[in-house]
Amino acid sequence: MNGSSVAPDQNLPSHALTIDLEEWFQGLTSTNRQVARWPEWPARAAGLTDRLLELLAGHGVRATFFVVGALAAAEPALIARIAAAGHELGVHGYDHRFVHELTPAQFRDELRRTVHAIRRAAGDVPILGHRAPYFSINGSCLWALDVLADEGFVYDSSLIRTRNPLYGFAQAPLRPVRLQPGGAGALIEFPVTTIGLGRWRLPCGGFAWRALPYPVIRALVRRAQAQGPIVAYVHPWEFDTNQPAPTRLTARERITHRAGRARLWSTWRRLLTDSPWGPLADHLAQAERLPLWSLA
Repeated sequence: MNGSSVAPDQNLPSHALTIDLEEWFQGLTSTNRQVARWPEWPARAAGLTDRLLELLAGHGVRATFFVVGALAAAEPALIARIAAAGHELGVHGYDHRFVHELTPAQFRDELRRTVHAIRRAAGDVPILGHRAPYFSINGSCLWALDVLADEGFVYDSSLIRTRNPLYGFAQAPLRPVRLQPGGAGALIEFPVTTIGLGRWRLPCGGFAWRALPYPVIRALVRRAQAQGPIVAYVHPWEFDTNQPAPTRLTARERITHRAGRARLWSTWRRLLTDSPWGPLADHLAQAERLPLWSLA
């Protein structure tokens, strides 16, 4: 394997590219809860996202942007630019809070506030999907899926079959499924693809894709796509080599948030060249063929 790029096979169904749009200080657990201090820290998401939009446009790729509501309220012009470029917009919480720390009423309120902020910025765009901050829907808060269905969402992308200090759900499906939450209505689940590597399951994105060399990533993607298109994710802050460094980062954050950022632009240029990509909404046409997955 020499790492050279090849033209993507247009006969393959597109993989799903999802972008969790949040500020760097909204993603760090050491600063996430200090909402009152957020205005003190430099906002970086708009500039990074504009560069990412240029990269996607250069490859003719549309993606799904799961947007934090507070960021949509602070950067409405950015959200409008994303929509104008033809990308899908979805919900990623309002203040990027763990769903399992919310009550159902608080979760519903966050959904509505975020939808309002996105549509105030981008107009009456369809908002079909949701991803929980930190993939934080797990066995302790499956009620959130009922709330999503009740609020009219078509799909979720929060369940993830992995385990690390922040997130993971051992019973999560490995591939897209149709859910039947408790009577509120059907919901499609598009879990982020995880790939078995020894005793670990590596998510397609995040720290794993910053830490691994591209030939390994490409080999893992090819292995996973034998079962169908993958769902991958990335954050704009992961590309930021000049990200501010709060003085009280945890040891975990110093590793997981800062490692591998210098080469991520190169990694994604090669991924976009080697494989076809698109938004999650493009996969809804196959929803009726998906297996039914029970929450019991």
